[in-house]
Amino acid sequence: MPAQPKKIILYHAVCEDRDFLTGAGTNVTPENFERQMAFLRRRFTLSSIKELPTDGSRESAAVTFDDGYADNYTEAYPIIKKYEIPVTFFLTVSQIGRDWDFPDGPYPGLSWEDIRTMNNDPLISFESHGFHHLDLTRLSEEDSSIEIKSSRIILEENIGETVRFFSYPHGSFNERIIEQVKEAGYQSAFSVISSSGDNYSRRRI
Repeated sequence: MPAQPKKIILYHAVCEDRDFLTGAGTNVTPENFERQMAFLRRRFTLSSIKELPTDGSRESAAVTFDDGYADNYTEAYPIIKKYEIPVTFFLTVSQIGRDWDFPDGPYPGLSWEDIRTMNNDPLISFESHGFHHLDLTRLSEEDSSIEIKSSRIILEENIGETVRFFSYPHGSFNERIIEQVKEAGYQSAFSVISSSGDNYSRRRI
């Protein structure tokens, strides 16, 4: 039997629409998030991104989050535990313990305490979304390298585990950024942009 499709699903914030001050529409309400997790649990074989099967008779899926908002702990995590969903959080390291400065007001980021609490759960893993939330393709070669490398070092120091995966901020990458991600020791990288689908341009939906 041929392998079934593998889906990597991306979330950002889990909150009511009125509370997410970016206006970007990248949040999902807690009610809808729970409905979606219940559907995924029924319909798919679920695993973390590092354990996605290469074959199988059922469709497989992995759940990821980008950025690292406080609601990932207060709103999403209880639902994740309820449905036993493996989840990977890609963190913007400079925003840990700080508010995100959105045009319409501040929005709280995850704290190191939240991260360490979740990291004790085998369902949860943490990976890098860069140091600042910047389009790496617009930076100098030196600055983009610092963004990619420093985020990994700081995460590893604080969670005590190897960081293997990278999510491109804003989904933006090019050949130079891919090479820098490889040189920094990451095993794979993720975006939201259609690509060739190789290991350093894996698309999420």
